[in-house]
Amino acid sequence: MAAEQKRILIVEDELIIASDIEMTLNGLGYNVIGIEDNAIDAINAIKDLTPDLILLDINLEGDEDGVMLAEDINAKIGIPFVFLTSNADKLTINRVKRTNPAGFIVKPFSEKDLQSNIEIALFTHKKQKKSTEQAKDFFVKEGNSLVKIKVKDLLFAQADDNYTRLFTSQKMHLISSTLKKVSELLEQDSFVRIHRSYIININYIDKIQDGNVIIGKYSLPIGRSYNDVFFDKISKI
Repeated sequence: MAAEQKRILIVEDELIIASDIEMTLNGLGYNVIGIEDNAIDAINAIKDLTPDLILLDINLEGDEDGVMLAEDINAKIGIPFVFLTSNADKLTINRVKRTNPAGFIVKPFSEKDLQSNIEIALFTHKKQKKSTEQAKDFFVKEGNSLVKIKVKDLLFAQADDNYTRLFTSQKMHLISSTLKKVSELLEQDSFVRIHRSYIININYIDKIQDGNVIIGKYSLPIGRSYNDVFFDKISKI
């Protein structure tokens, strides 16, 4: 069950699909505050109803599709949205990526996929608001230099014997510290250990699939002994 009856707006041009999603969400404990089938009505509903999250189809009625609507949401409102679509071609994916969605689910999808993506999107949005205040950057030694690691940019850390690999979106840093020592430098609200070899920044989770956490191009396994702690962490919104 979702905590605090999170308010969700569905933007979907097929009424049968929208009604099915609404029924599923209600069963999971969410509060569906409306269903819209076009961008104009959707943007007005978003402004009036201020949902916590928007489930957004790409194909909509009218001249403006879901990607164009997502651009408007980013520019004018700043509410997180998750795409629900049957379009997964390369051109569509490239358009979608530029809008920085909180999630992307390809139809048909399961109830579990829907819930996990919604929970991650809500959690990530909340944590991103606090990340700038909470993050404490640190320096690591690389050769003869000290390199500043911005915690907010750190995707995950990977153990490598007595070394640790630090991955950001721009570069991988190999440092001579154990993963345990690195974990002591990380802000605990944003980072969680999912495996004996991995600590991840939950703000960058794209999805959870087949026992793995997907962060960008990386697929990281969730260790059996870390499973409960991990899911408990991301469920606390």
